[in-house]
Amino acid sequence: MTNIFTTITTAIALLAGASTGFAQSSVLKDPVSYTLKNGMTLIVAENQAAPGVYANLSFEAANKYQEEKATVQEVTTTLLNQQLTALDAGLSYTGKGVNLAANSADLESALQTMYTYINAPEFTQAALEKAKAEVLAHLTAQDKYFPEVVNVSSLHKLSLADVTAYYAELNDPTQICLTIVGNINPAAAKSKNRPIFF
Repeated sequence: MTNIFTTITTAIALLAGASTGFAQSSVLKDPVSYTLKNGMTLIVAENQAAPGVYANLSFEAANKYQEEKATVQEVTTTLLNQQLTALDAGLSYTGKGVNLAANSADLESALQTMYTYINAPEFTQAALEKAKAEVLAHLTAQDKYFPEVVNVSSLHKLSLADVTAYYAELNDPTQICLTIVGNINPAAAKSKNRPIFF
């Protein structure tokens, strides 16, 4: 539960910060929390002055970092980000969860796209090789920090089964927190999530 509250605080700060200039205390209301029927936590912080809605779906299990899983974590992150970005739906993946930006009218559609993808990601050998190639390129260029265990050898050994097993650990609704900040009231946000996450 401590991780959930840390995620809430961090996500709201980051998401509200993304809308600098209109996240004043007079319009950013206190967050409201719900537990959905699938066990996922939904946090909504209404900001009437925001031009849109920002959301972060956080995989709490990703916070339990284990060095021996660093390679599968890096490759899975890269794979998910490549595919989410390609959807052109305002989605991206940062290693601990999915980020979403949408206007209020498009939120339900964007959430549905996110939900559909996270529950059936395209884990194919081709997708895995593309993600490995990107990580290898960063290793070669030395333009990104990686733990020592992330190297050419560990990338070569990583299998599609490894990625699938790691993602199964992450995608546990009871360990997922969806934080929504923006121009939407909590009741509306919960209503938009009902057909998706309930």
